[in-house]
Parts: sequence; structure tokens; C-alpha cells
Amino acid sequence: MLRYRFTFIGFVLGIGIVILSTIPLAFPQKETQVIEIDKLAHGFAYFCFATSLFLALDLDWKFKTSKKSTIISAFTLGLVLEIIQGSFLPYRSFELYDILANTLGIVLFIFLSKRVKKLLSNAVFL
Repeated sequence: MLRYRFTFIGFVLGIGIVILSTIPLAFPQKETQVIEIDKLAHGFAYFCFATSLFLALDLDWKFKTSKKSTIISAFTLGLVLEIIQGSFLPYRSFELYDILANTLGIVLFIFLSKRVKKLLSNAVFL
């Protein structure tokens, strides 16, 4: 069984976020919606990334400040990727709403982190 399973999952999700944030993507333009699917995807991706990073730091690596480190790391990743998109990638653009969506995913993680940790700590398959 994989010893550092949460580290592996966090790494894969982080790499996936970086790849999807830097490749050219073209979505069909639709009429303005109140909540765009893209922003929901951002929030969900950063929730999953923050959760897996937290579990990796807490359960795999036994960090004492795993929650604080997770929040700082996940937010920094989102901010740096948006800056890179706005500054270096001509086919992508900086969007403040993407940062907000990423942050909302991280905030959701903050509210659910104790439940997720408790659920996974008591899981039989771990």
C-alpha cells in the first residue's frame, strides 16, 4: 500500500492545476451567467488541492502547522498562477474572480477540514 498516499494525491492535483492553468483553453462564450462553471471548477479544484495537501502534511508528514501551511501554500499557488497567466502567457489572462473562486475553495476547506480529517483518520482502508 502506498505509504504517502495523500502526498501523492496532493502532488498530482497540484500538477494538474498548474497544467490546466498554463495551457491554452478555449471555452465557447455564452451569455453572462451569475456563476460561471469555470469559477465553480476553480473553487472545487482548490478545495480538493487544499484538502489533499492538508492531509499530506498532517497525516503523512506530521506537520504541527499543517492547516496554516496549507492555506498559505494553496493561496500562493493560485495567486502566482494568475500572475503568470497575466504576465507571461498571451493566450491567458489575469482574472480577479479566479483568485476569489480559488479563495472560496480554500475557505470551504477551512470549514470542512476537521470533519475530513476525522473521517479519514477513522477510515478502515487507511
